[in-house]
Amino acid sequence: MKFENIFQNKTITLMGLGSFETGSGIESAKFLAPLCKKLIITDLKTKKELAHQIAKLKKFKNIMYHLGGHKEGDFKKTDWIVRNPDVPWDNKFLKIARKNKIPIDNDVTLFLRLYGVGDVIGVTGTRGKTTTTYLIHKMLLEKFPNAQIGGNVGKSPLSFLKKLKPGDPVVLELSSFLLHDFKQIKKSPHISVWTNLFADHLNKYNNLLEYIADKRNVISFQNKNDFAILNADDLVTRAHEIKVKAQLKKFSPKRNKKKFAKFTKVSKLIGEHNNANIMSAVLASQAMGVSDTAIIRAIRKFKGVPYRLEFIREVGGVKWFNDSTATSPEATISALKAFPKNKIILISGGNSKGLDLGKMCEVIEARAKEIILMPGNVTDELPLGIEVKNLKQAVKIAQSLAIKGDIILLSPGLTWLPRINEFARGDEFVKLVERLD
Repeated sequence: MKFENIFQNKTITLMGLGSFETGSGIESAKFLAPLCKKLIITDLKTKKELAHQIAKLKKFKNIMYHLGGHKEGDFKKTDWIVRNPDVPWDNKFLKIARKNKIPIDNDVTLFLRLYGVGDVIGVTGTRGKTTTTYLIHKMLLEKFPNAQIGGNVGKSPLSFLKKLKPGDPVVLELSSFLLHDFKQIKKSPHISVWTNLFADHLNKYNNLLEYIADKRNVISFQNKNDFAILNADDLVTRAHEIKVKAQLKKFSPKRNKKKFAKFTKVSKLIGEHNNANIMSAVLASQAMGVSDTAIIRAIRKFKGVPYRLEFIREVGGVKWFNDSTATSPEATISALKAFPKNKIILISGGNSKGLDLGKMCEVIEARAKEIILMPGNVTDELPLGIEVKNLKQAVKIAQSLAIKGDIILLSPGLTWLPRINEFARGDEFVKLVERLD
């Protein structure tokens, strides 16, 4: 696909280079730099902090770096702005750009402008979207060898855009922060999956309705030729059925067990919540023309996603699980319900995102035999536990408390930001567990 004519005389401002290896910032830079006249990269981080990312771009001579802060002129004297999804949409510099009628994209909306939505499956939801996205990708690969996966999974779709041919399907995990910009392009994916909706990210939204409004963009711009796949058991997604303009396909974890039994019974995934993920993935793949036989084959091979109830190893009859991406109470509740009562040593603690922790605390007290608490601002709101200073200490104490048959589960239900994100904490946990004797 050729994009030179679109960008060749353009000055583009990239706001937020980011630190993920294949994330929105760095992949946007690598994609745009060879195509545009000038690329301005601006970030609050310093040149020293971003040195490893800048090194990957050294061959491009048309990049100008404004680091350690932003300059107003970069948002006035430019033709296009691409924002890292972590940059708040109400940032004062983006307000300047909007006032000057400069288009603003993130890497996913830019991808959709260029590739279109006809072969795209978009997956959103508060919980389950990553597992569902990976499941769909595995199913698609059974029929489409060049099917791609991207979005909020840590891989920008711009990284593979130039490799795509017409008809190659792409499945994208879509966070609310990515979906916010969809109203700028007035496009939604051809096939949209909305797994569920729980209160989340209330530290970044003024209220729950704002969060729901961004999630709704996954279906807002569909038409009668598209497909919308919604959870019929979720109050919010069910309430949006009336707004669907596409062909509606519903799944119900409570009422559809027999209908989907041939798919769920062959799965290696644990927990009732994963049955819902399988159901939605099956409907999406069927809408793309993947046969049931191929879908079952993909489910049999699928072992799960790192950081999401990921089995690490068994040591002395004790099984260790990494559920580090559990940053909301509902995620930890689902994880606790996936294992037998009073066999779980839970590693939790951390910082709240403004969410109600009451139900999570009830489930912890009902199902966990011990709780180990990392430092954070909500320790007093959690059940009494053993307070530790770091993850190394948490792992050591958990091992000392466990007996044969126990489960040691890292599933905080909270964030550890700004100290560490959920992926880095999961990596640290896995390394510590792999070193155990």
